[in-house]
Amino acid sequence: MAGGKISPRQKMIGMMYLVLTALLALNVSKDILKAFIVVNDGLMNTEKTFNKEVDQLYARFDEKKTIDPLRVMENWKKAQQARKMAKELSAYVEGLKRQLIRETEGFDQKEEDTIQLTFVKMQDNYDVSTHILIGDSEDGSKGEARILKEKLINFRKDMLNLLPEADRKQINLTIDTEDPKNGDEDQKTWEMMNFYHSPLVAVVTILSKIQTDIKTAESDVVDALLKNVDADVIPFDTVAARVVAQSNYVLMGEEYKADIFLAAFNKTLKPQVLVGDYDMAGSKFIGPYDSLMIDHGVGRYNVPAQSEGIKKYSGVINMKTPKGKTLQFPFQSEYIVARPALTVSADKMNVMYAGLDNPISVSVPGVANQNLTVTIDNGSLKNLGNGKFEVVNSRIGKTYVNVSAKLENGETRSMGRMEFRVKPLPKPTAKIGSLVTDGKMKANELGAQLGIQAYYENFDFKATPKITGFDITAFENRNVVYNPPHVTGNSFNADVQNKLRALRRGTKVLFDNLTAVGPDGLPVKLSSIMITIQ
Repeated sequence: MAGGKISPRQKMIGMMYLVLTALLALNVSKDILKAFIVVNDGLMNTEKTFNKEVDQLYARFDEKKTIDPLRVMENWKKAQQARKMAKELSAYVEGLKRQLIRETEGFDQKEEDTIQLTFVKMQDNYDVSTHILIGDSEDGSKGEARILKEKLINFRKDMLNLLPEADRKQINLTIDTEDPKNGDEDQKTWEMMNFYHSPLVAVVTILSKIQTDIKTAESDVVDALLKNVDADVIPFDTVAARVVAQSNYVLMGEEYKADIFLAAFNKTLKPQVLVGDYDMAGSKFIGPYDSLMIDHGVGRYNVPAQSEGIKKYSGVINMKTPKGKTLQFPFQSEYIVARPALTVSADKMNVMYAGLDNPISVSVPGVANQNLTVTIDNGSLKNLGNGKFEVVNSRIGKTYVNVSAKLENGETRSMGRMEFRVKPLPKPTAKIGSLVTDGKMKANELGAQLGIQAYYENFDFKATPKITGFDITAFENRNVVYNPPHVTGNSFNADVQNKLRALRRGTKVLFDNLTAVGPDGLPVKLSSIMITIQ
């Protein structure tokens, strides 16, 4: 047996097995036979539970493989091998159980698939099972039990070989094929102890226990393989989008190039960030280097810009994995020191919209964001920090963003201003359920709708318009069969829902005179919706 901790479930199954072997030493009464059936049913239910748990492990494996196939693929393939080996061995054991019942009862193949152990008449018969599993040998070496034992030994060996050598001692696969140390003459081997002169019901129960052990081993190995996928992965608790440009200055006629990616970091674990002149090929620093202060997992690099030009720097980040292994991540970058020039840009479009929070970015190369003063002459500004602002309460027309900067010598200088157009919001689109124009819907489905919704189609801003009113007209063969008063708001009341549910197939329902209002407070008329009851 391998070392490692045994789970409570494994302890329970082991205890049940001890009870079984103890019962075999007693006279086989009907009550004992019933007890075996109860235990066998419990083992089969346990195996079903294992199946669900193992399926969840494989599902998690598949999910990780989809996200990061290069890192996960090797262990995923090993998990598939474990699944195949466990499935084949369990099927072999299941075949033994069916064969024993079939030959004991004298069934044919068709009847074998439908019979349950509790309905077997010759539950106490041990001649057939002893003949099949032990044979004419005195130690079980010429029966099917020896083949089963060898399969179990190879299965355990092959399953452990799927794991790294260091992990094999940490996992306990409860596949017991050891011969008894103090067995009597009739039970000197594993085969004889389990299957010699054992009644059919006991043998089937022991085989069910072996199937549970196989499923447990599969679960333990797959779980270990899944954990090993992330064994040397640094744990991160924060993910943020980052854009790293080759240069923040682009001349006309050139291309702007940037790497856009997700950056992950840990706010509690502190990496070691060293900055200096780092030789990537030799993996060492040339000359002195500095260790950066770490704030929430991020190294803060501050250096005074005292002269114009391109400034280069490099270094390495040292980070320990949960297993204590130190991983090194070299880096190099550069920045440009230039004289002040104003940059103001809209984050989403080259226009702004009345009634919305319009994000803009403001920066002046060479001047820290906290030293900028930004004003607007149409609406108001909400400062989000780090050069980010939102323009709110602006009116339709034009607006100007004015920027001034406080320089290092204390002087405040105007950096200029940028003009933006402020446009009204686009016309919303109305929908009922998933229908936005003509369509078909069942009466019950239409009557189950709570009302009419509106949304902005292909619009980059998060904004939601609201329906303020509409008319309903239902036609059967061009005859109006339902036309309630104008509805205020966007909801269907109970009376409207009941009337819509009662409409017959082929009835056409027109929702028109639709009006809505957006965040800008301006009312707008929307396109009608025609629904045919199907």
